[in-house]
Amino acid sequence: MRRNISFRIIYLRIMTAVILSTFCASFAWAGPDARTLLKESEQRHRTKTQQYAGELTVVNKNGKVRKKGWKSFREGYAGDAKNLIRFIDPPEVKGVGFLSLAKPGGQNPDQWLYLPSMKRERRIATQDRDSSFVGTDFSYEDMEEFDHVKHKVELHGEQLVDNFPCYVIEAFPFEKNGKSVYEKKIIYLRKDNLYLLREDLYRKGEKEPGKRMILSDLQQIGGHWVAQKMEMKDLKKGSTTTVLLKEIIFDKPQPVSRFTLQNLNREGGD
Repeated sequence: MRRNISFRIIYLRIMTAVILSTFCASFAWAGPDARTLLKESEQRHRTKTQQYAGELTVVNKNGKVRKKGWKSFREGYAGDAKNLIRFIDPPEVKGVGFLSLAKPGGQNPDQWLYLPSMKRERRIATQDRDSSFVGTDFSYEDMEEFDHVKHKVELHGEQLVDNFPCYVIEAFPFEKNGKSVYEKKIIYLRKDNLYLLREDLYRKGEKEPGKRMILSDLQQIGGHWVAQKMEMKDLKKGSTTTVLLKEIIFDKPQPVSRFTLQNLNREGGD
């Protein structure tokens, strides 16, 4: 009788251990998925507006340095953003303007470039989205903020970036939302604040990233995290464009007319 009782006790203990082990294992694997992380990141860092003065330095593979300055204004965020950039120096690019307006349904935004020499705007065609943006290492597509809605996303573990633990997420553009220059993007979100620190960009057919964007010097301004330094590296050409953000202001109401073609065409305008 005692032997049967002892056997039952041992059996119950074993089964309890198995159940607890299975439960704990399931709990351990029930971490956040890529889409959840990206939604949370957007929610944390979305602002009504952002504006700043940018100091650009372009260094080619031979070490030649070119400097430019611009002012940037944004209303909305990522998939609903309106963006206006106006170059202020040097003289050969002063007055050049860029306007990008998000389109509903995750489609590619409408984009225009204003050239003072032409006295009119030029619409950026789909086939030009990989072209250099005013002599920098950014393309016209690179001027868009990352929008997770336009991508299939997968979480691929964690990795250190500048000694910060980051979630590693692979993103594959949906072709139905408009043709992308890139076949794949790998983004690195800092775990503690879910801010984007790095983005590896793969054009079609590339096994290694052709370009890499690095965001650093994170500061809190007006209660919002912001990277005060952006670098776009063209890993094939060996050139780098660095943008330093100055005079950063969040959530300042923008004039209704700012994000219009009429304003874009105003030479030397805001």
